[in-house]
Amino acid sequence: MKKIQTRILKILLISGVLFSGRPAHAEHPVQLTQGDSLFAKKQYTQSFDLYKVLYESGRYTPAMLLKMAYIQEGLGHISQSIYYLQLYYKATTDEQALHKIEELATKHNLDGYSTSVEGMFINTLQKYQLSIRLMLLSMGLFSFALIIYQKRKQYKPVGAGLATVFMMGLLFAHVNLFRAPEEGIVSSDQTYLMSGPSAGANVIAIIGEGHLLKIKDKKDVWLKVAWHDKNAYVKEDKLLRPTL
Repeated sequence: MKKIQTRILKILLISGVLFSGRPAHAEHPVQLTQGDSLFAKKQYTQSFDLYKVLYESGRYTPAMLLKMAYIQEGLGHISQSIYYLQLYYKATTDEQALHKIEELATKHNLDGYSTSVEGMFINTLQKYQLSIRLMLLSMGLFSFALIIYQKRKQYKPVGAGLATVFMMGLLFAHVNLFRAPEEGIVSSDQTYLMSGPSAGANVIAIIGEGHLLKIKDKKDVWLKVAWHDKNAYVKEDKLLRPTL
């Protein structure tokens, strides 16, 4: 592992400790302690096995997810490393995780990890979505209170009415229309992208692990995805979908 990668992961591990406020479930503190002890002793595969049991039972800490990403990168499992980095980001919104993902994507020539303005905008909306909704709600309530005040003063609350409708419209759109695009990480080499949801369809491409695909739809065991601005189909079990 290169020095630059090790240095960045050390920074991430420090950040993970800061974001480790979500404790493991009380039923499994021993497993978490054992996993951390094994990790400190550089017995990475053994510690990962314990961490995985905790994660699959819904009991984890952000620091644990970060260590899992570190272990998988060291083992050369890039898709798994990115998967756990994305889970860590979802748990903490720590932007250093995004930088690490971008570094891995660049190093391994992976598609789908956009650094465009659109991608940054979506990440910002995801990170601050609760704050944005509270702000819009507060501004809408303020405008509504202004309507009541102006009516009592026998003014026509045209401006306040328009502002209330506008703020409530934005709030409705943000809550009901904004959806972060569903994505999946290709989990293995020699993954076939097909022209249709069938093993008998034409092969569009054969790609390796780590690529990020936007998921558009699902049909049986097939997912409709975007690949180089074209529609393709891939079996569901070939993608890792980072959701907590």
